[in-house]
Amino acid sequence: MTSAPALRVLACALLAATAHSVPRSGQAQQGAGVRLVTPGSFAADSARLASITSDSSLAYSLLRSASTLTPQLPGRRESSRTALILPEIYSINNSALPYSLNDGSLWAGRGRSLMVRAGFSVAVDRLRLVVAPEFSRSENAEFAMPPSWVTLPRPPGRSEFSSPWHTRPESIDLPVRFGSNAFSRWDYGQSTLDADLGRVTLGFSTENEWWGPGIRNAIVMSTNAAGIPRLFVRTTRPVVTRIGTFEARLFAGALRESPYFDTTAADNWRSLSALAATWTPPHAPNITIGLSRAVYAPVSSWTRVPTRLLDAVLRNPGRPNNHLPGDTVVVPGPDQVFSLFGRWALPAGVEVYAEWGRNELPTSLRDFLTAPNHTQGYTLGLQWAQSTGTGSVARIQLEATYLEKSATLRDRPVGTWYTSRAVAQGYTNRGKVIGASIGPGASSQWVAVDYFAPLGYAGLFLSRIRWDAEALYTFPSTDPAGNKYCSHDTSLLFGVRGGLHSAFGLLEAGYSVDLRRNVFFEQGGPCGHDFSALRDETNSTFEIRITPP
Repeated sequence: MTSAPALRVLACALLAATAHSVPRSGQAQQGAGVRLVTPGSFAADSARLASITSDSSLAYSLLRSASTLTPQLPGRRESSRTALILPEIYSINNSALPYSLNDGSLWAGRGRSLMVRAGFSVAVDRLRLVVAPEFSRSENAEFAMPPSWVTLPRPPGRSEFSSPWHTRPESIDLPVRFGSNAFSRWDYGQSTLDADLGRVTLGFSTENEWWGPGIRNAIVMSTNAAGIPRLFVRTTRPVVTRIGTFEARLFAGALRESPYFDTTAADNWRSLSALAATWTPPHAPNITIGLSRAVYAPVSSWTRVPTRLLDAVLRNPGRPNNHLPGDTVVVPGPDQVFSLFGRWALPAGVEVYAEWGRNELPTSLRDFLTAPNHTQGYTLGLQWAQSTGTGSVARIQLEATYLEKSATLRDRPVGTWYTSRAVAQGYTNRGKVIGASIGPGASSQWVAVDYFAPLGYAGLFLSRIRWDAEALYTFPSTDPAGNKYCSHDTSLLFGVRGGLHSAFGLLEAGYSVDLRRNVFFEQGGPCGHDFSALRDETNSTFEIRITPP
């Protein structure tokens, strides 16, 4: 659930906005129901597609959230404007194993899971309130957990559902399963209260954000975890100057650990200061370059979070994960992730993009030139689209993300992405990674072919994910020779997806089959001999999403 302080802030904001939204004669404008546009939605994807298929150059922001993607309520600014946010429904069913990527506050475990979002929006002059809570229900059915011979002893007080691999000194709040029973949860979802002060907007929000050009994975900020309750400042709209166009966002938020991490209440709170900025050259509107940085650290309470606003700008966490083998000393303090990214929309419906990140800042220019790939991770992508007739478009997507340890591990320690020695819960919020959905130490490749027509779309996709490759090397091998190359936990997914427009909205559906090889590294060896002993599972995932018109 969202924190109690956040609850009080939103409740007060709701009462204030409701009081001010009582219309005066001749000034009120009652809007019809509106659709909330979120990162990763069909509407957001369509805007990106239009930016590379339109005859004229269309701007496309690499810093995205519902409050900036959703159009303003119609009407005069000085009048009171209100509208209902029409319900959006998302259902997912996993036959054998959890599969939950970029699902925000929803945990899609084994079995059926459901999320419903609805609410209302109020605008009064320069103030805007969006209340878009989410209700989710997860069946969370039972499945075989990792066996004892491929796990590590958990520290005292750790939950039986917590990660059995990243325990200490590098640790992360990444439960294998969210408890043993079905559960329901309310969340404030994509809610925001903000004030337009001209060039900048200030506010409080719990909405998800997506930073960078990635379509499947974003290294620093994605929609994988629940939205972060935060105070923020951002550019109201792109700022056009003689040297180019700029956008920027800065916030201070509160991260919470999941109920399936530990029993220690003293470390439940963490601060997250995050900064992102983009630049588009004045004579190259189809090129955007950006950077993002997030600094997170333990705090004693919610009231300490606003004081950490400038951590992403001013604070240097050092190298908390640079430790010698066998060093188990944990010193609480700050940690970070940061990235550089860019997108280039070429003629003929092509875009190429990349995001390159690190966990450590270089200690010097010499250090950077010697080992620029130290603690690095990256995403590379390409999207091609071509009109095939009146209102029809064919598209191909390719994307690869790599977060496994860099080759510099031969020379000095390399921490696993999103885990931390300084912050026990790592780079997570409520048990899910804030960055790339594939999670710590993973790598993935994605290819999709889609066809869009006025009535809807249809497509095919294929993906490979090697899950948490570093976890395999945290426990002893059962192979006398010590080999582990055959014991990785890997998914090969293939599926179909499509959508149909109607007067009632957009109905989207997807079906995929995941050939999961050696689930949870259960067979640790011997490599090159009997592969029949590996634990393989076939997980079928069926998704339905209903989006209002």
